[in-house]
Amino acid sequence: MAIIGAGQAGLSLSAVLQEAGVAHRVLEADTVGASWRRRWDSFQTNTANATMALHGHAYAGDDPEGFMAAPEVIQRLRDYASERSLPIHEGCAVLRVTPKAGGYAIESSRGPIQAAAVVVATGEYGRPRMPRVPFAPGPALAVLHSSNYRNCRQLPDGAVLVIGGGQSGAQIAQDLRASGRTVYWSLAERHSHTRRLRGKDSMTWWDMAGRIHQHVSESAGVLAGEPDALRKARTAEFPLISGKGRAGLGSSISLLSMHREGITLLGRLQGFDADIARFADVRPQLRTAVEATRAEYAYLDSLASGYYATRPEPRTDDARYIPEEVYLHWEPDASPRELDLNAAGIRSVVLATGFVAEWPWLDVDGVLDEHGYPLGEFGVSPQPGLFFIGMHNLQRMSSSFLCNGGRDARDLLPAILRHLGRAGGAASGKG
Repeated sequence: MAIIGAGQAGLSLSAVLQEAGVAHRVLEADTVGASWRRRWDSFQTNTANATMALHGHAYAGDDPEGFMAAPEVIQRLRDYASERSLPIHEGCAVLRVTPKAGGYAIESSRGPIQAAAVVVATGEYGRPRMPRVPFAPGPALAVLHSSNYRNCRQLPDGAVLVIGGGQSGAQIAQDLRASGRTVYWSLAERHSHTRRLRGKDSMTWWDMAGRIHQHVSESAGVLAGEPDALRKARTAEFPLISGKGRAGLGSSISLLSMHREGITLLGRLQGFDADIARFADVRPQLRTAVEATRAEYAYLDSLASGYYATRPEPRTDDARYIPEEVYLHWEPDASPRELDLNAAGIRSVVLATGFVAEWPWLDVDGVLDEHGYPLGEFGVSPQPGLFFIGMHNLQRMSSSFLCNGGRDARDLLPAILRHLGRAGGAASGKG
């Protein structure tokens, strides 16, 4: 069988298959962990080192509360593949996958490959997504997608407009502001997550509560039988969170702090024509975000209170990791609804608008829905012998995270073994 993609999900699945005695190969178009090279220079992971885990491998370094830069992530993935002698074929680009009697035919840059089963483990960062509104910038503007952003020196002098309200948009806006640029940021409807609380990283609290690795089928809405609950669980976005911090323990992305630092917060982009950009009113977005940030902080604080009810609580200075909007009153000011980029001195635009998940080489009917998301049961395609792994919320919140620890791979193994006509193997679990 073949796994396409040698990122965290593909490597963990390869290790699981290796332990189960399943002959396979991992086809990687570039090199192990290559997708992590598409990060800006100051990038650090959003989850603490201690949470990084592949199948059978937990972090054992000397900086558990720090946050890795992209080169270290790549090196750790490569070390894992090497130490386990995983059957990885680097520089093997998949050009086409088609059904064939007994499995699938794979056309690759290294020639034809026959596989009884195929697992798509390439993630969702396929093609850079453009704004979903009319977008026709003037020819004098430098426009760069976040996947190509490395540092401010790539951009012409002047102010910068960042479009996109997720992790990349927030962190690039901060990076540009720290470099001395005037920054305008058109954000989405995302609230901020508290980085640390009462002596522990917030991911530790989420993990202790059983949330970060909770299977999407066990979300509250699904268990309650709410309409469309599974789709909502699958499309839920994680709050804004940063791993970058001067003290080594990370930081929170505080919208109020960004405002106080001089970043102009704008509502969702409504349209872009030549040098004129139009935006929604940012105030309703900010009020909703503040409310959600405070609610999440209260939830994490309740988890901590329950934990420390039976044990001593250490003295900490973790208050500095709490977004300012949690404890400071903030009535957002009106922001520009229309922006003349020339008048504002804006010479460049960074699009942090995400990616389109696509597999143009996957020539198999009936496997994707109208949005390009895999059909089937948690990575098991309706087409026999085809599987998906490592996508956002495909099985659990951590499905696309470095902290997944091979959980999705172990859950997928029984279905793979059944298809291959083999009994036994690891039991499927939701943990």
